[in-house]
Amino acid sequence: MRMLLILYDFFFIPISLIFVFFFSLFNRKIRRGLAGRLGNFSRLRQKLSQCPAEQKTILFHVSSFGEFLQAKPVMEKLKQKKPELCIVVSVFSPSGFDNIEEQFPVDALCYLPIDGYTVMKKFVETVAPQAAVIVRHDVWPNFVWRLRRNKIPAVLIDATLPEKSVRYLPVIKNLFRALFNQLSAILAVSQKEKNHFRRLLGNDEKVHVFGDTKYDQVFDRSSFGEKFLQFSNHQIFQNKQIFVAGSTWHDDEEVLIPSFQDLAGEIENAFLIIAPHEPREERIEEIRHACREMDIGCALLSELQSGENIEGARCLIVDMIGVLANIYSLGKVAFVGGSFYAKIHNVLEPAVYGIPVLMGPKMRNSAEAIDLVESGSAQIVRDGAEMSRALVRMFQDDSFTRQNGERAKMQVMKNVGSSEKIADFLLTLID
Repeated sequence: MRMLLILYDFFFIPISLIFVFFFSLFNRKIRRGLAGRLGNFSRLRQKLSQCPAEQKTILFHVSSFGEFLQAKPVMEKLKQKKPELCIVVSVFSPSGFDNIEEQFPVDALCYLPIDGYTVMKKFVETVAPQAAVIVRHDVWPNFVWRLRRNKIPAVLIDATLPEKSVRYLPVIKNLFRALFNQLSAILAVSQKEKNHFRRLLGNDEKVHVFGDTKYDQVFDRSSFGEKFLQFSNHQIFQNKQIFVAGSTWHDDEEVLIPSFQDLAGEIENAFLIIAPHEPREERIEEIRHACREMDIGCALLSELQSGENIEGARCLIVDMIGVLANIYSLGKVAFVGGSFYAKIHNVLEPAVYGIPVLMGPKMRNSAEAIDLVESGSAQIVRDGAEMSRALVRMFQDDSFTRQNGERAKMQVMKNVGSSEKIADFLLTLID
């Protein structure tokens, strides 16, 4: 491992930094990430000074905001069991830093420094945690090596390893085996994933099955927020059979909007809600234009909230963030976007409400999507014709739709509870 780190520090890191600084000239997100790391240590020390010296600390590292949401139920369980615990969250990307708030259960938020030997030594010694948690995949060589050198247990949670990962290839396999062996424990989401890690590591002594906290996150978020309750009883939804399409991209909308038009020809009170993945103004206008081409009247969620006249609308476009997870509850059937574009988004958000899920063919990135399909509570549609047929059947056959929805909810509920088990495991490392 030491020889690998020498090569990593003297060749990979300098070359990577050259590329990072070059691309930062053209990429605003990279510039934000670099700028955010300026003054990182002074801000961190100031926050840590507010925690009493005798308090124990756990460091959670997340790549971005999505991984933070997965880890949040674990942090909350830890705080409930040990309120005096200090929780520090480090992030890699600006999306994490900009969206995470320093409030319960987070005591301090910072960027993870660039993974150089000296700066990572300084970072780990500044935080001085009793344990460190890495969520899902963001495992950096100097980071985990320094944790091990300082005798700080490092645990990878929500761990997955694709069956066809490049990490299994010769030479690369040895590199990642050395890297993952720096960890104290790997908490895999399933037995299948444990087997994948066993294949990589050559043994499974440090790999344990603890489940996926994503299920807890979705279950916790399924309680209705105030923003959702403000409009959920609006008359536009009354006596409607609603099809919710969430986290959509242009490629998804090219399929689902014509399919909804077919559905509307069969179901008089059919209604469509579209929540684009990025509700920017140009994307909203793109969807409105596509609906007008199909003679589908549209309204915006912001117009609904402001009391504007939206009579005759058969489609509502969600032009704000933070409400999609609850909006799925209004639907009879859901479609999860990204699955006609590149990779599917969160299929558990509709499933937790007992709603059957449609998805395009690009869904192999999601173990949850695969599980829903195998359980019979989700269906893959490969084009507009298949989606139209599936929608008509689901909106006409209430018994079929209800059974699929019940299976979807069961699939979520049987996996809820991993956060508490992980929290209990982490407490054994620091007590």
